[in-house]
Amino acid sequence: MPEYHSDSLVPPKHGVISPFAMLTWFSIVAVFIGVISMVALKFDFSRLRGSDHWIGKAREAISAKDWQAAVEALRHVNAKDRDKVAYLRVLADFLEASRTEPSLLDTVLDKLDAKGLMQPGDFIWACRLQLERGNVEEARRALDSIPESERRTAEFIKLNIQILIQQGRLQDATAMENVLFETFPDDPEAAVRKAAHELDGAFPETQQAAFKRLWELAKREDEHGNAAIHVLCLRQGLALAEAQQLYELADHRSGVPMTDRLQIASLLMKLDPARHDQILSSEIKRYENADVLEKSQMASWLAREKEYDKILTLVPQKILMKSAELFPQVAQSLAEKGKWAELAELVKKGKKLPVSEARAATWRVLAYKNLHPEDIKEIRARLLEAIQESHAERSALALMGAARLAEEWSMADLAFKAYDMLAVQGTPQEAEMLDKCWKMALIFRDSKVLLKLADRRAKLRPGNVQLTQLRDYMHLLCGDQLETTLAAASIHSVNPELPERSSDAYLLNLALKAYRLHDLDLVNTTLGKVHNSGALNAGERAVCAGLKALSGQTAQAFQLAESVRPELLLPEEFVFLKLAF
Repeated sequence: MPEYHSDSLVPPKHGVISPFAMLTWFSIVAVFIGVISMVALKFDFSRLRGSDHWIGKAREAISAKDWQAAVEALRHVNAKDRDKVAYLRVLADFLEASRTEPSLLDTVLDKLDAKGLMQPGDFIWACRLQLERGNVEEARRALDSIPESERRTAEFIKLNIQILIQQGRLQDATAMENVLFETFPDDPEAAVRKAAHELDGAFPETQQAAFKRLWELAKREDEHGNAAIHVLCLRQGLALAEAQQLYELADHRSGVPMTDRLQIASLLMKLDPARHDQILSSEIKRYENADVLEKSQMASWLAREKEYDKILTLVPQKILMKSAELFPQVAQSLAEKGKWAELAELVKKGKKLPVSEARAATWRVLAYKNLHPEDIKEIRARLLEAIQESHAERSALALMGAARLAEEWSMADLAFKAYDMLAVQGTPQEAEMLDKCWKMALIFRDSKVLLKLADRRAKLRPGNVQLTQLRDYMHLLCGDQLETTLAAASIHSVNPELPERSSDAYLLNLALKAYRLHDLDLVNTTLGKVHNSGALNAGERAVCAGLKALSGQTAQAFQLAESVRPELLLPEEFVFLKLAF
């Protein structure tokens, strides 16, 4: 029998492996295969250290404000331990300190609240999150959960002010703001707010001190410095040197909102025209590789600065054609600059546009009118299309735009059509639109249309004497409702409080009714009470001249008729004018 040595697992040559040796080699191979598999599957060996170790590491990283290390440590915590208090606490501390992932923080705070483990700082954050969502009652509940002993902080007062404003308690908010200013004079946020208030104060000394304080705060390289820059960039009357200083502060500071920076750039270009192109190019270059949102904001700014060509350079056509905010600004900018060919191409029919067809149709007809002013027939057809599209889409803004174009282009019938569509019964603009309809109907002199309008206008404003008289005049002129018009009136019933113009128009209506009832004596008697027939409008003078001629006052009738321009008259008024010659 071969001999085995206890210190060796390898048998002599040609020997047989013992069961013990076989088991040992099998274990070694299994461990080796396991390690290789874990490496191949990228097993996280650091998890073997335990969750408590990584929670501790996360706390250290949060204290050092090493956010990346904190994230790595939190990621190594075992999944089964992520509902434990220790993990939730450190995660909440990380999210509050780093100001990231507000939705995740909200979830974590809910879990801590359910366990009764919320701290004063947690309630502050819960209040902030609820205010951002507009949940004022929940924000108040979170703030009121802070113990009385922990409420003497600037952050508590600031949030309380926000809630009071949201609740409409403005006087209480103002009083609380004064408490903030008095209790925490060195708090930078409170200092910015106080200085902003005092800029509009009654005393110049207070204003100058606040202005100086804001400049000091603006030099801070933090969010409070940026807030001071925001207040200053909106201030009217800044000098060139001050605008330049603001521009330099914004240029070397992170966190200044894009809107504030561009506001300062606009101010500087206005105050220093010689540097206009340089500043413009600098801002465009700054954002040429920005994301879509920032490019859209930049393009909006360029549109306000009337720099259409720069917009197309900055924003790709495919982005422009999908932006409901940017596209109309570009189109309007083209119209203002008179780039009609470019506008026509931009809103060409058949394209998929990010605006309504009604607005596009209005821009199309505007471009066509300026490119082909002689083609009246096509212009009318396109304008009618714009009106119909606007009406179909119930777009009051587009319909008003089309109506104004028709009025400007002396197409009174189309303008009337659009204004009539806008004069919806019971709407706030009904009276104004009816007045515009009346003005347009006078131009194309349609008595039937005017008669209907006179009824609507008088009914809508029953206390208006002129509209009432105008309604009666139209009915009598057209021979309509003679029995009911002025049924209770007589030549003795003139209101002495009426102005002379209204009294004379009223008397003319009485005379016109007498004529319709074939009472020429009453016509003559009534006209004799008219004080100043020359103050009547053209149509009324024509009627008055005709009635005077019928009652035998031929000389006066002829003299009055000579002051009337026939092209201004309705057909029925022209009939009376001819009686005077």
